[in-house]
Amino acid sequence: MLDRDIEIMRRELLERFTEDFKEELFAATILEPDEDMPIPVVRVIYDEMGDVDDQAVAEFYFTPTTSEDDTVSFFTGIITLQEGIPEEALGRLYEAMSYINFQIPCGAFAIDRGHHVLAYRLCTPMSMDMGREEIYEQMNVCAGNSAAIADSYMGVLRDVAEEKMSIDEVKDLLGGRE
Repeated sequence: MLDRDIEIMRRELLERFTEDFKEELFAATILEPDEDMPIPVVRVIYDEMGDVDDQAVAEFYFTPTTSEDDTVSFFTGIITLQEGIPEEALGRLYEAMSYINFQIPCGAFAIDRGHHVLAYRLCTPMSMDMGREEIYEQMNVCAGNSAAIADSYMGVLRDVAEEKMSIDEVKDLLGGRE
């Protein structure tokens, strides 16, 4: 498939993805490409993530292909869980995230380079030979897994950042190997 055909198909899938979120009563929109972000991104607001009153912002997008020889494409979901991380919480968060990341089946919790944003990121590889419906199914798998895992640990990480939960309590919660 030609690069332009891939772009058109991806755009159509992102539009469908956005409409499906809206049908489920989520605030969702497509952010258009600009100089800071050269690709379209679907932004979704999750009103009930972690605890009932918590809100998280998710962004979903296709990573651009780099050559016609690419055999794998990537669909990424990033869910921002917290902005404005206190500097004194960084060490605790990094340690808690390392234990959680070791336990979760896919993706990873991370903090941006500026140490301001706590997020969950899941990148889903897809064969370039997949059909439109297979791709759409994997987009939904990525979104569902991203939301489920972020939702499961958002409260824990927030409690660690706010010193309401110790690292030993995180380890006890996770169980598993030492």
